[in-house]
Amino acid sequence: MECADWRGFPHANPKTTEVALRNSVGKALVSQFGLEWWKSETLLGLFDRERTADLQLAEKRIVARKRPLEGDQLVASLSFGFWVGLLQPRYNPPIWGRHLRRCFPHLPITETRGSLFEAARDISFLRNRISHHEPIFKRDLSKDFATTMTLLRWISPATHDWVKPHCRVPQLLRAKP
Repeated sequence: MECADWRGFPHANPKTTEVALRNSVGKALVSQFGLEWWKSETLLGLFDRERTADLQLAEKRIVARKRPLEGDQLVASLSFGFWVGLLQPRYNPPIWGRHLRRCFPHLPITETRGSLFEAARDISFLRNRISHHEPIFKRDLSKDFATTMTLLRWISPATHDWVKPHCRVPQLLRAKP
């Protein structure tokens, strides 16, 4: 989804946050399971059916495009849902017990992996509504925007600070187009 796809909400869209999130979660996987984390039997043993299916589909697509099966390709090919799913409670001790604060160093001490999961899940839901061209005008878009910006700040304050002055979402919401 490109910036323009978020109904004229350039820069501060769920895709920006998605990229930041997947890079942070990918960093945790590399830290815990190595550069070829997707081959780790330990990690694969943790995955639920949905994560396993997402991984297999991404691998097939990369191979079909005749691209090398490398970490960066795989991270970019996996769905937002895959990355959000890895924030579920089931992955807390094996992945996040040691890597939460290292991979999310800007997460306030008052927040937890659960806070990340809830925000990411909400943004993923919004992103999917937009991607499927479903109406979003009855949603609390101010709250959605605040959640998106908060999660982005938790992941990358620099990206948050870059997006904020360029973002037209608050003006568009006030104009109620």
